[in-house]
Amino acid sequence: MKKLAYLATAVLAGLGFTSTASADVSVSAAQTLMYSSSGSTTGIRSYGSVDFGLSTTTASGMTISSGAGISLGDGGEAGTTADATAYGWDGLTFATGGVTIEVGTDVPLADGVGEVAGIHASAATNDHSGMRSITNTVGITNDEGAGIQLTTAVGSATLNLAYVADTNSDGASSEQLDGATGTGMSAMVSTSVGAVGVTAAYVSHNDTNVDDTESAVAVSYSSDMGDFTVGYGSSTGANDGNVISVAYSMALDADTTFATSYKQAKDADGDSENVFEVSISRSLGGGASVYVDMISLTGDADVDGTAFGFGTSVSF
Repeated sequence: MKKLAYLATAVLAGLGFTSTASADVSVSAAQTLMYSSSGSTTGIRSYGSVDFGLSTTTASGMTISSGAGISLGDGGEAGTTADATAYGWDGLTFATGGVTIEVGTDVPLADGVGEVAGIHASAATNDHSGMRSITNTVGITNDEGAGIQLTTAVGSATLNLAYVADTNSDGASSEQLDGATGTGMSAMVSTSVGAVGVTAAYVSHNDTNVDDTESAVAVSYSSDMGDFTVGYGSSTGANDGNVISVAYSMALDADTTFATSYKQAKDADGDSENVFEVSISRSLGGGASVYVDMISLTGDADVDGTAFGFGTSVSF
């Protein structure tokens, strides 16, 4: 991390930026190397990213921040080619007086609150090892685009409101809002009742083809026995169905974590898909860790089966 920060400072200085400006740039990076297997499909995956955090503080105390990065994906389905991608610089976030406002072309709506499962250390374990992702997923057609998001405290709760004026822009550098074909909005509230954390959200999306809604809630509890989370969500429209999910994790020792999760999604016809996952990871210090993942997909899925993966992840 320090070497990357020094490199960023040198690069920015070479481009004519002052030392004051470079002090507001943070750099982080990560890479994963893994082996995965599902049935007769096996492979070695290697992918990573470099992320830049950009921020400054005005004379009035307002913080303005943004970010960007470069990533090499894990290649999609087994046997396909990974693509290098540049992302970010799709908006600005303004924070002052306990209120945060994001304005840009990649503003997210608060969908997916009820899907707390998915504890794998690497997404490549299930997404790119011959397994297909679950198709009966609850959610809306498009969940991000050009718009505005506000986050603030309301008593002991946190309120998040988002409005997307054009869901088709999704990270574009510019967009004509008068040509928008899809809009969305969401409201999410997070609070705690004693030792129990509660998050509830409502999302809607409207376009020329279909109107979607999603309602979801998640409840979490932490104890000496581990961390428990339960979620439930239902949606109407393009993805008409419901989902229930459960996740659990616990520390086996100071450096080793065990986690497992289960998700069942049903569509309007009653067809269901079930995802069961187990993951064990161990920190090696210095930002490095090793892990073992397993995922099982059953039910009315396109592909039933089990995927297995192990590897190492390093944060620089």
